[in-house]
Amino acid sequence: MMTPTTPKLRLLEQWSRAVADIAAAQRGPSFVPALLASVKRLVDFDFVMVFAYAGTARPLTLADTLDAQRHGIIAEDYADGPFLLDPFFRLVEEGRRTGCYRLHDIAPDHFRRSEYFRIHYGRTGIGEEIGVFFDIGGGLTGVTSFGRWDSSPPITRADLDLLRALEPAIGALCAAHWSNLHARREPPQPRTAQPSLASLTLREREIITMVLRGHSTESIAMQLGISPGTVKIHRKNIYRKLKVSTQAELFAAFLGHPPDAYSPRDMAEAPQIPQHRRKSR
Repeated sequence: MMTPTTPKLRLLEQWSRAVADIAAAQRGPSFVPALLASVKRLVDFDFVMVFAYAGTARPLTLADTLDAQRHGIIAEDYADGPFLLDPFFRLVEEGRRTGCYRLHDIAPDHFRRSEYFRIHYGRTGIGEEIGVFFDIGGGLTGVTSFGRWDSSPPITRADLDLLRALEPAIGALCAAHWSNLHARREPPQPRTAQPSLASLTLREREIITMVLRGHSTESIAMQLGISPGTVKIHRKNIYRKLKVSTQAELFAAFLGHPPDAYSPRDMAEAPQIPQHRRKSR
């Protein structure tokens, strides 16, 4: 007589098969697609991106499942400088090497109003991301980002809990796949401050970064231990020194790019993202 299959047993069976598929793809070009397909056995995502960070040097784009046009906009443009404003990068800066974090849980209070959000998310159709951190070694921290387009259902607490349960295995598999990366890459070149920011004090540079990351005046004041009025004075001085009047111009000055370097028109020729919303499971 066959033993009835319980939900827990079915879940374990699916993940066991998934790990077998990922392990079979280790060190090969199909590793990341296999990783996404395996995770989708348990929780649905539309795409995956993997970056490696070493201080403020330009991050390495290790792999992704994006089409060529979105790869250029989401991965390459991001690595050119906007990554400095990324909530995932901020956690790496703070010393996180492992863990599983949902973007909207770690983002600043005014993140969706920030220029970074408009540039990196508003023009690409990314809805939500969950980042799995792993230690590659040699000063490199990897982040495997599982994402959904904004036309897909939102990530639920159950989705997050499930991915957090898988995080130790995902992190270990990714770390093993890229374990010798630090031994065969060029030493990272630290990113130098933009000449346009030379007139700013260290505190003003700190505040401009927090503004562009999406912190409100109140959030900046609380984190820096100063009054909201003092934050406003600093912001006024920053805008005056940089000769800018909008956050878009401030963003461009921070990165050293022309003000119109990033435009929603960049996505005009990109493949269309389906606009129907998939039914929640």
